Amino acid sequence: METIILGHCILNVNSRAPGIARWRNVVKPVWDIVKSKQAGFLQLPCPEAVYLGLRRWWFVKEQYDNSLFRELCRRIAVGMSEILEENNIGKFKLIGLGISPSCGYRETQSDPSWGGRPREVDVKNNLKPEPGIFIEILDETFRKYGFDYEIYDLPPLVIYPEERTGGRMYPRDFESCIRELCVFLEYDYRQLHLNEYGELVYSDSRWGRILVAPIEAAIKNRSLIEKYVEEGYGLILIPSSEILTAEKEIIVDVYVKQIENHLDVGHEILLMMYEPSSNLYKKTLEFLKENGLVERITVVTYV
Repeated sequence: METIILGHCILNVNSRAPGIARWRNVVKPVWDIVKSKQAGFLQLPCPEAVYLGLRRWWFVKEQYDNSLFRELCRRIAVGMSEILEENNIGKFKLIGLGISPSCGYRETQSDPSWGGRPREVDVKNNLKPEPGIFIEILDETFRKYGFDYEIYDLPPLVIYPEERTGGRMYPRDFESCIRELCVFLEYDYRQLHLNEYGELVYSDSRWGRILVAPIEAAIKNRSLIEKYVEEGYGLILIPSSEILTAEKEIIVDVYVKQIENHLDVGHEILLMMYEPSSNLYKKTLEFLKENGLVERITVVTYV
């Protein structure tokens, strides 16, 4: 079975810029499919939340198209590629976020004139049929590593409040969007209960609750992780790696910086102590302690 690589905010909508989160913690249809399929999956870090934090404006692609952001994306792409190779994951499906300036694939928000005084982006018209910056660099890097993969981006109707659901290359109604997602993930659409999602869809409904855990917990005890999802927690799931390299330690540093940015805006962080966990997770705990962040986090322990 192919592994699914998820854009970060699919499992942690708290990482999105203010005003554009349709779900309270996870993009529920995707989570329901992943847990039902018992599919292997990995969650990418969010380069936007690391680079600009959680009070950032709604950017367009041109604002992220700079040397520092591209270098951050390259480092994440290389580190994640090394982790995929170590875990013998050579074939996978990558899911981005439609019209995102970093994680869009079919279309991305674009306006070369945007800069200076903040103003609204016209998402109905200010779009280009091209990937966002992060997806561009992931695609370039994954090709160099020789991976066998497909890329898809969630339609805007699945991830944004209704007023931001532009795009010409995506389905025009919620049910069609979910059907398209199910085709990509080879999942029986009839197993989903669309009527349940209507009650969970709000405008910028983030709850500001996040569980940090090793991916091992989600693989070996998915019911435990599901308990936290049901309680409204988004997820930051640290991938598994036993062989630490400079490239992989960059991934640790990226996750730690993102966690710090969440704390700085008042988000509640739960840190799961779970055994067994990999050396990469242990290094994450070490970096959190070195940066004085553990004191600001609630720790929960499971064996």
